[in-house]
Amino acid sequence: MKTPIFSLKQSVIAGAAALTLIAAPAFVNTSFMDDIVNAGIFPEASAAQDGAKGHQGAGGGQGGQGGQGQTGIGGQGGKKGMDKVLEADDDSDRPPWAGGDPTENPHSGGGEGKPDSAGTMKGDDYGDLIVLKRDPVTGEPLTEEGEYLVCLDAACVETVPTVDGEVPAGVTPLEVDFGRAAAARSPDKVTDKALDDAIAKLTAEGVVLSTDDAGRITYTVDGVTNTIDSPLENLALYVDLVTGLTSDSTSAAEAALGELATLDTAAALFAGVADKTGDISLDYTVYQNVIADVVEQGEFYDYSSLTYTRDYPDDYSYYVSIDGADPVTMTLDINAYLEAINGALPAADEYASLFSAAADDSVEVIELLHTPVYTEVLPGTVTP
Repeated sequence: MKTPIFSLKQSVIAGAAALTLIAAPAFVNTSFMDDIVNAGIFPEASAAQDGAKGHQGAGGGQGGQGGQGQTGIGGQGGKKGMDKVLEADDDSDRPPWAGGDPTENPHSGGGEGKPDSAGTMKGDDYGDLIVLKRDPVTGEPLTEEGEYLVCLDAACVETVPTVDGEVPAGVTPLEVDFGRAAAARSPDKVTDKALDDAIAKLTAEGVVLSTDDAGRITYTVDGVTNTIDSPLENLALYVDLVTGLTSDSTSAAEAALGELATLDTAAALFAGVADKTGDISLDYTVYQNVIADVVEQGEFYDYSSLTYTRDYPDDYSYYVSIDGADPVTMTLDINAYLEAINGALPAADEYASLFSAAADDSVEVIELLHTPVYTEVLPGTVTP
């Protein structure tokens, strides 16, 4: 049975709270866009609109990810929380020329537009995406008396309501940092090629598929094992897999992955797109799904078939060198490690948050695998 997609009706303000202004002309009409820009949730959007009508500087996406250590909220709990992922900074990450005037862009070719062969970018125009309190089941922004709740801390314990849809003066909202996951904005022809390349690896003659300790896909041919570690290939497989799971037809990724075609695998693929030193939050997940065209504005992916529990190796070996001494081997229970740094998992029926937590766990393990020697004993270590 295929997994449906949540399609939640929203008012104009709710659409603004979903923060979905990606490729705005394709998703919303002028009246809707004006309402969102005037709402002031994205300060950059007003500048973009003033600079050039139709070029919206606000960014979009819906829900998000990573509700670890906290339930019922949009923030990410645990060791790092969203400290590294979100920056409470008044400055936008957008370059000076991104205000709507293409002549200011040194890469625009004189402001005459992109070549016909350039392809179509997904989420071309987006600025600062802020963290909102969200329904942990769907990722939909929560409201209080019609106003959205802007998170003031990583765990989203402290919030402030918007005022007529605007972030109150003097309030600096947390922003979501996508890092290298901005690859989701690549043109379709780029991700299509990445998908073809990945499928070719997964369907090679005599190939044996499995997963590494982080849950990423591995493929073995003639005794040689490799991991799908390209961010673009992980992204392409994720999109094709999760959209296939909602369709009556079988996608290329579903067919290639066979028994591995599950949302647990999708979480590891999602992690393979992110920075290995970053975090995945609920907001990150929801925004990314819109940017990558998994769902459209106003929709939230249904992760209710996810059955994630931490089931990582409890005998993982790593090396520690303290005060410059020769490295010694330690044995780590990765599950205990994740419990210590990411906190407890959300409830089993908080599907969007649980998916985000699963992906964030995978990110942590990817970082673990990529660190050859540690300078301290990690939490969850079995042998002293």
